[in-house]
Amino acid sequence: MNTRANRTSSGACVALAFLDVALLSCTSLRPVGPTTRVGDRAVAGLVLVLGQPCSTLPGGTPMGRPDGVRSHTLPAGRYPAQLEDDDGVYFASPSGISVTEPAPRGTRLRPGGIYLTSDDRAWEYLGDADGITARQLLPKHCRIELSINAGGSSPRP
Repeated sequence: MNTRANRTSSGACVALAFLDVALLSCTSLRPVGPTTRVGDRAVAGLVLVLGQPCSTLPGGTPMGRPDGVRSHTLPAGRYPAQLEDDDGVYFASPSGISVTEPAPRGTRLRPGGIYLTSDDRAWEYLGDADGITARQLLPKHCRIELSINAGGSSPRP
């Protein structure tokens, strides 16, 4: 077994993880404004609708992990646009994302929602205006649509 190659490989993985976090923290978050757009549509008056709760497995399916399963559940509902950056718009979950982690953490609600990029990709995100801490592509089984906000409720601050 080549331990030097193993150390180099694991070191590269750690470096990539730090780079991912660094890139997320470099993004300039700001509240959505009257000119904010998703594709060719103005965000003002729109909500993102998730018709059914959607569960994801961050990092993929655990392979025989003795410490338990990690999962995130996005609730069904209407997600108002709250934040934007140079690459897309962050639609906040109406009640947070249920995050399940191995013991001792267990399950808890965390702020987050769905991020739509300018190239029409959808991502689950964890975080708020103070910073986005994680992002992963939203699985195709999580069906979303943009809808006119006929409910009249304003986005939460």
